[in-house]
Amino acid sequence: MTNKSFGYEYKSKKGLKITGIVIGAILVIMLVLPFAFKGKILEIVKKEANNMLNAKLEFADLNLSFFSHFPKASIELQQLSLTGIGDFEKDTLVSAKEIDIAVNIMSLFGDKGIEINHIILEKPQVKAVKLANGNVNWDIMKPDTTTTVATDTTSSSSSFALKLKKFTIEDGRIAYIDDSSKMEFYTQKLNLKLSGDMSTESTSIDCHMTTQNIDFISGAVPYLKNAEFEMDMKVLADLVNNKFTFDENKLRLNAIELNLDGWIALLENDMDMDIRLNSPKIEFKDILSLIPGIYQNNFESLTAKGALDFKATAKGKMSGDLLPQFSFLLNVKNGMINYAGMPKAIDNINIYISAENPGGNADLTTINIDNLSFKMAENPFKLTLNASTPVSDLNFKATANGTLNLDMIKEVYPLGDSIKLSGILTTTLSFAGKMSDIEKEKYQNIQGEGNVSISNMNFTTPGIPAITLKKASATISPKAMSLNEMDVNIGKNDLQAKGSLSNYLPYFLKNETLKGNLSLNSSYLNLNDFISDTEETSTETEVTTDTTTMSVIEVPENLDLSLKANLKKVIFQKIEINNINGNLSVSNGVVRMNPLNFNAFDGSISATGSYSTAENKNRPMVNFGLNIQKASFEETFKQLDMIQKIVPIFAKTGGNYSVNLDLKTPLDKTMSPELMSLTAKGVLQSNDIHVQNLEVFDKIASLLKNDKLKNIEAKDIKIPFTIENGLLKTDPFDIKMGNISMNLSGTTGLDQSIDYTAKIALPESATGGYISNVTATIGGTFSKPEIKLDTKEMINNAVKTAVNSQLTKLTGKDKEERIAALREQADAAGKKLVETAEKEGQKLIDKAQKPLEKIGAKTAAAALVKEAQKQADKLKEEAEKAIQKIEAE
Repeated sequence: MTNKSFGYEYKSKKGLKITGIVIGAILVIMLVLPFAFKGKILEIVKKEANNMLNAKLEFADLNLSFFSHFPKASIELQQLSLTGIGDFEKDTLVSAKEIDIAVNIMSLFGDKGIEINHIILEKPQVKAVKLANGNVNWDIMKPDTTTTVATDTTSSSSSFALKLKKFTIEDGRIAYIDDSSKMEFYTQKLNLKLSGDMSTESTSIDCHMTTQNIDFISGAVPYLKNAEFEMDMKVLADLVNNKFTFDENKLRLNAIELNLDGWIALLENDMDMDIRLNSPKIEFKDILSLIPGIYQNNFESLTAKGALDFKATAKGKMSGDLLPQFSFLLNVKNGMINYAGMPKAIDNINIYISAENPGGNADLTTINIDNLSFKMAENPFKLTLNASTPVSDLNFKATANGTLNLDMIKEVYPLGDSIKLSGILTTTLSFAGKMSDIEKEKYQNIQGEGNVSISNMNFTTPGIPAITLKKASATISPKAMSLNEMDVNIGKNDLQAKGSLSNYLPYFLKNETLKGNLSLNSSYLNLNDFISDTEETSTETEVTTDTTTMSVIEVPENLDLSLKANLKKVIFQKIEINNINGNLSVSNGVVRMNPLNFNAFDGSISATGSYSTAENKNRPMVNFGLNIQKASFEETFKQLDMIQKIVPIFAKTGGNYSVNLDLKTPLDKTMSPELMSLTAKGVLQSNDIHVQNLEVFDKIASLLKNDKLKNIEAKDIKIPFTIENGLLKTDPFDIKMGNISMNLSGTTGLDQSIDYTAKIALPESATGGYISNVTATIGGTFSKPEIKLDTKEMINNAVKTAVNSQLTKLTGKDKEERIAALREQADAAGKKLVETAEKEGQKLIDKAQKPLEKIGAKTAAAALVKEAQKQADKLKEEAEKAIQKIEAE
């Protein structure tokens, strides 16, 4: 090998080695730098968020990588959430599983801001809310307080520079809830890919989007349900003038394919546009795809024919309340719908719907449904509507006429074998006038009237009770809607109603207050049949298990109704209520009883009070006054879960009770009382009560060796009580059981813990005459009570009784002996007093049979002898004093 070739080989190896070292060093740097820059980027993100937002931004972690989008750096934010403040403190505006941002690596080393090139949002969720008062949860940007000064631009510059080329959303969700207009929009499975060089003055933006489960609700009317949307669009973007021109594009809503032509310009304070929406190959069947019941059930087997014309345009500026000129037209002629295998069709379908505005005020909008008619199995139906000046004073004209034989629906639509429907629906309606005349009750200016009736309707489907509507008819005038009669059976439930509703047009059109009165009658109404997750129970059998799952029943605030109820039997959860009679009123989100009388728990009840969702729709407030007479302890415990928790003693209590009760409590989301917040005050009375096999009294009876306390039978009981902070507290009350009396007071907790004091008065035959009163403290729980007797008090009472009775006899016997011979007799009397005390004490001990009596007798005997000696000494002292007086005479 020559020196030259050796040198070349050496240099090559050296070059490879240097190259390997350099590459290795770069890899090491790329691995190490993310940790070095993580703190800087984390600080920038938090700083920008705090500077820009009146909201709380949180994320689990922030990662920096040079490999994910090489040669770009990647910033990943994981488990991000943006939570509002104020009225929206608990609402999450935006959340995302992960946000992946590709940035220019070199911008990390400078101080001119980080350049963002690509953003990927994984599983983002956006919830936009507008309250009835106009407040919105997306108004979270802090006001710009910077002053525009030409010489100072660095202080207000952002730490981020957007040079976006790609924007991606994967599996997103959007929800928009507008309480002010009663509008809701929801969509799921949103996927979006947006690409284009948005760092230049003009670019071509490619956009592909798909989304599913679209729901759009306005004024409680579901215009879209579970719809799907797809968009392929190319937009020519003039980013200097913010003008976007639609180039090649294709839009699809369910089966409707549309093209969008024209442009939109985003100006400083408004928007300018010239848009034309059309469809080159739209068919009548495609329009039907917007009806959920048709699109989601056997849509492929549907045949639809008919000439169709569809157009929509918008041209001009939109600024504030001013609208651009717009128009909409849908025209269907001689349409027909027929499902494969169905013997008959819906034909003679004619639709002409248009809406126009020449531009400017929204009040210039006109809406016309000149014809919406069809014939179903030879049953014709036609509807028309013309409306103008919708903002200032709605001017309307509407008609609806036709007869529908519901039995014919199965001839034109595949209901399936499990669904059965029959009956006759007839309607004749015609109205014309202005909303202002209705609001001012100038009904003479409103033209029209109408009738709606349904007869012999039967509907059965799996999962709900069969519905039979024997007859329902209503007469409708501009002033009122009168329900002449309604007789319906739902399963085994029956309901009859009649009455009238006024102000119904403003209620339906402008969400104003509906007024009226109704009378309701029923012989049997099982409310459990109308609650989800309810096991069916026979009317002849007793409900033993509560299987219902309830949710809050909201009382609409725009109702002003008076209801008169006469219901023979109502079942709610485990409660059986009979002979409900009384008046209910509904207004301002509150239901009031005025009063309501009924039978329950084998007794009679009169109830006044209210149920309200006015203050909190998710936490109703109940405020009741109850007068219960001669109700059963046993039935009350069996039917009321609240009693089982607060007063478990009812389980082993027989007899009847009466109670006057004032109760106030919020209800949770399952309509159950929040027991820790429940407050009540009342008095319970009973003329006949018996308690058996209750562990508390069994244990007291065992300690006192008195079986009479095991089975308590008492009369004339009066128990004042209160409920507060989860405790049932009773004031002292007396129980008389033959010749035994007991005074009780204390509390019961929600956990069934008890804390009571019992003062028991026992007859002489039960204690030998020495223990007449016993005090016991009762703790633990009803199932495992802990009883403590006050033995010190027992002994003191025994001593006092025994000493007083015996000394009275002895001192009375020795009175004449002291007079006759003071000194001698005093000494003899003293000795005799002590001897007698000793004998009597022994008799006490011998007489005592029970352990408790033995203890008391021994203690009493010792105290008796000691006291007798004191009395003997005192006799001697008195004798000496008397002798001294005699000697002094």
